[in-house]
Amino acid sequence: MSNPDPTEPHRRPGGLVRGFLRLIVEVDESRRWTHRLRAALLLLLLLAGFGLLGYWVPEMIERQLH
Repeated sequence: MSNPDPTEPHRRPGGLVRGFLRLIVEVDESRRWTHRLRAALLLLLLLAGFGLLGYWVPEMIERQLH
């Protein structure tokens, strides 16, 4: 039976979802206003990116089909 290497950093589960949730919590609970502002701007950019992808991807697919 092999034991994990104690010098290897422990990976936390979650990835992108965990990062997204961390941004939401940081906007709400951070003590520094600069951290709140940075998290809020990153969250807005992320949501705008999803919005653009949600518009442009179907638009490009529709153009390819016609």
